[in-house]
Amino acid sequence: MRYLYVFGYQTPPQLARSVDDEDSAAFFIEAPSQAEALAWGREVSEKFVRDLHRNDEVSWKALDYAHWIEDLPSSRFTPADLARLDTVSVGSYPDWSSWR
Repeated sequence: MRYLYVFGYQTPPQLARSVDDEDSAAFFIEAPSQAEALAWGREVSEKFVRDLHRNDEVSWKALDYAHWIEDLPSSRFTPADLARLDTVSVGSYPDWSSWR
């Protein structure tokens, strides 16, 4: 199965300002279940934020950002947006070069 995972995060300037300002990203995860997709999405989010901040002490999980599996992708994204999203399998990471 393929699941659309969406998560929020803050860039280093956003986090430094300590304001209610977040960015978000989304990608598809191929996984045997929604629970496994959500769990892998959390791992990807954690690594993405640590890499973005270039600091292993910044933890996406500890900062408790919003994240979910989108049940109705077409209600939030256009078909063109969905076509541009990366798809990864559990255990692999998206190409983040276009996210920054």
